[in-house]
Amino acid sequence: RSRAAACFADLRSVDEMIRQVRDTADPDTADPDGEQAPATATGGARTPLDAQLDLVAQCVEAGVSTRAFSVSLGGFDTHADEKQLQAVLLGQLDRALTGFADRMGRTEAGRKVVVAVYSEFGRRVRANASDGTDHGTASDVLLLGAGVRGGWHGAAPSLTDLDDGDLKFTTDFRDVYATVLERVLDTDPGPILADWRGRLDQLF
Repeated sequence: RSRAAACFADLRSVDEMIRQVRDTADPDTADPDGEQAPATATGGARTPLDAQLDLVAQCVEAGVSTRAFSVSLGGFDTHADEKQLQAVLLGQLDRALTGFADRMGRTEAGRKVVVAVYSEFGRRVRANASDGTDHGTASDVLLLGAGVRGGWHGAAPSLTDLDDGDLKFTTDFRDVYATVLERVLDTDPGPILADWRGRLDQLF
């Protein structure tokens, strides 16, 4: 009963935080009924990334019991004019993550937070006729947090040794995922990743 009551209190607190974020979000991003549109498969959430991360930060600082949060930034489906669009989007990502990391560094709870940045899909190596790139395979994963050992992990992919025009991945995403589950969330990756044994022990 005590755990249920605590969870219910957390839900009420998070609901109030969400309402505050919605009230302060750009009104142009709301639908006609005043509700924020949900994230889509490729579009990402409409609420600005920094507002989403502000909500996560409030939850961390309030000590809510939720252990994993998901936020998104859309617009990376860059089939045309990729160079200019990427510069804008990566600038938004940089500013939002920098502010979030600085804020998390101020508290003990925040210093335990690890951010994983990944994409649903990679991009082709060669540009198309519209100065963009089409869907590809391998992509980067970025990890951010006080406990993360910075630097490049894994081998850099070749831009000449390709798989039918796509990058060949050099690190299996399951290695990263299993390591985060085990080292950050203190969770057995076995049931989630079918007993996958790969790890990147140097990450933390």
